[in-house]
Amino acid sequence: MGKQKLNSKILSKLKEIFPERSEGSIQARLSQLSSKHSFTLGAAAEIMARQKKRTVGRLLDDEDRKCLRNNEIKIVEIKRNSRKNNQKEIIKFIVYITDNKFLKLHLEEINKCYTAKCYTASFILTRKVIENLITEIIKKKFPNQTREHKELYLNFPTGHIRDLSELIKNLRDKTTIFDPDEKKLVQRILQLSEQFKDDANDKTHSLYHISSRKELEDKNPQQILDLIKEFFNKY
Repeated sequence: MGKQKLNSKILSKLKEIFPERSEGSIQARLSQLSSKHSFTLGAAAEIMARQKKRTVGRLLDDEDRKCLRNNEIKIVEIKRNSRKNNQKEIIKFIVYITDNKFLKLHLEEINKCYTAKCYTASFILTRKVIENLITEIIKKKFPNQTREHKELYLNFPTGHIRDLSELIKNLRDKTTIFDPDEKKLVQRILQLSEQFKDDANDKTHSLYHISSRKELEDKNPQQILDLIKEFFNKY
């Protein structure tokens, strides 16, 4: 396009719309838009104004309006949010303070599933955490590396960790040698953990058993984790 001259009234209007910009900055931006899109300066001024949901339409001449019609430009203002604001806040359904990085990752995943309303996944992962923590209780209480002690949590000859139901039974059988307070504490942990014993198996192996938020919350896994933490605090 040939050399253009911007209507002084349009420039004044843009200075009103963009008080944070200098006149030179406004003119530079108009020149950039005009060159890039083959706009008249007046059409470029209208495009700028629309970015602030304003207009200089009444000050445009016929050539400016024709330029806008021919290009059928629609400016969409993109709202910029920080990554933090775009992320949904994770609900802390269960909390357990630990230095074990793998346990931390499991707890984070449980809370993410709960937040996303994936309650079956959250249920099964919660059972997995409880199963591993009960295994750790057994290892802490029976630390000798004898086959007798290992068989409490390991399934010989495969060497696999026993199922939650077996862990509960084996530990319960051994509570007879605990002191009275510890016995009550561990028995309560096992009693609450039994709620996850069969239900989680059903959810894992049955296509039709879908967990609900109420069902998960009614099991109160946080209480189980609090009691387990109390057990480990004694050691």
